[in-house]
Amino acid sequence: MKSIYHQLVTALQSGLDLQAGTLIFTKGSAPQVPGATAIFNKNEVLAGTLGGGILEAQAQKSAASASIDRIDILQQVHFNAEMDDQTGAICGGSALFLIDANPKRHLDTFSNLVHSINHQKCGVLITVLRNEKKQNLHTERFWFEQNSQLPENIEQLLGEQMININQIIEARNSYWIESARSESNNPDDQLSIFIEPIHPNPQLLIVGAGHIGQALCKVASSVDFEITVLDNRSEMAAKLRFPDASQIICKPIAEGFQSITITPDSYILIATQGHRTDIEALKCCIRADAAYIGVIGSQRKTVLMNEKFMREGWATPDEWNFVHTPVGLDIHSKSVNEIAISITAELIKERYEINFQRKRKKVSCIILAAGKSTRMGQQKLLLPYDGKPMIRSIVEKSLNSNSDQTIVVIGSHKEELTKELAEYAVNLVENILFEEGMLSSVKAGFATIHPETGAVIVLLGDQPMVSEEVINHLISVFQKTAKGLIIPTFNGKRGHPVLISSKYRQSIQMLNPEIGLRDLFLKNSQDILEIEVQTDDVLKDIDTPEDYQRESNSTNKK
Repeated sequence: MKSIYHQLVTALQSGLDLQAGTLIFTKGSAPQVPGATAIFNKNEVLAGTLGGGILEAQAQKSAASASIDRIDILQQVHFNAEMDDQTGAICGGSALFLIDANPKRHLDTFSNLVHSINHQKCGVLITVLRNEKKQNLHTERFWFEQNSQLPENIEQLLGEQMININQIIEARNSYWIESARSESNNPDDQLSIFIEPIHPNPQLLIVGAGHIGQALCKVASSVDFEITVLDNRSEMAAKLRFPDASQIICKPIAEGFQSITITPDSYILIATQGHRTDIEALKCCIRADAAYIGVIGSQRKTVLMNEKFMREGWATPDEWNFVHTPVGLDIHSKSVNEIAISITAELIKERYEINFQRKRKKVSCIILAAGKSTRMGQQKLLLPYDGKPMIRSIVEKSLNSNSDQTIVVIGSHKEELTKELAEYAVNLVENILFEEGMLSSVKAGFATIHPETGAVIVLLGDQPMVSEEVINHLISVFQKTAKGLIIPTFNGKRGHPVLISSKYRQSIQMLNPEIGLRDLFLKNSQDILEIEVQTDDVLKDIDTPEDYQRESNSTNKK
């Protein structure tokens, strides 16, 4: 189901005369939360809701008035009627709502918002309310994507509030500044600001286009999941059967997964035509950094699948424990529709807990790029690899991964490397002690990580062959395990990059420089988790001209 902002933009572009309502602030018990949005015309609610009942009825009246007067309205409704009052509400709270009389003024802002959502980017919608001489309300709206720098005029309006839009986005709570700094000196001029975090709808991948998948698509789309359906049967994976799906992929299971990007906001439900295809689908995603993975089936099927995945080495115990199977909340469901409702209920529960209770652990990547490249005879990180300088290749993989921050530690040839990375959103850290070895760069990088960082992946600048999939696998395992040191292996041999919990931040500063980072792993062997990967790239690096020639030839053959 398209978001209310998609519907608003579509309606405005079609030329409809309408008003937009936004719930700004609530106190006590109220039927909706701030940020709730509805689209009105002079006669009815066209889409969305502010909460129904007396609140929405009053908003409808205000919208009808605004459609005539073309004046924005900010109005408060109280829910403190007596029990025998047949028209009022007895919740005991109150709500403040805005009626935007002419939202077409802000079509560009809403269009930019929708463009961001379509590209799976979140941000904040800032609504500035100016009440000149306490008589004429004037509304302005601005859209800023996550990590944007607020323009000077907006920062001046916010004054001393010290607003951090990234924190608002992460907290997922709206922010109401009832009395902000006004540009005028007139005491009758009032200024208030509403900041609303906007997130794309979470993605639900339904693997299996049978009766359960069909029913689940209908129910889950009604509670704001964006649906993709994957099945290898053309007669099943059809738009006619899945009108609420945004995307339908009719391909063999493994091939279909290759065309899907799984993110930390992806929910996956596997309900194929049989246990063999269920296993095939789970193999494709069990190591992904998804928000939720569920497999429909009985207790016996769960036990047998667990045994097979452990026996074949397809998952670690932590990765298996992350999978929901049997799936759905226990509501004693029997029919297909009841099963779909139970699964959707579990998805809603998981979505809430992920967003508000068990926050995702943040992971930063530290790329070590400070060395002199003595064995190469020139700065190897500036040499071309896969059509670009080597340093750019590994930086892009870090930025395109599910990591939250990329730090590049530079030392030798710092001017050239800084120039190469000028266009990238990375934190450059200079290691003035780079000639003391790799550990000094690790220490320099760790000293600059964000305080809320849960772990760091140490990437070698001369490992441009390491893929985003390997980086994401490390991140995914860290989200699911209590272990603090994670090492990728290939055929039993340990490689790089490695993941290190931030609990070792102080310990790293105290490591023996003659032993290096290996000292940390020797002292904390009980906290190590080895994960087998499907590529020997984790065992390679580029130190010599011969290494460089070998890897360049390998890349050209791909």
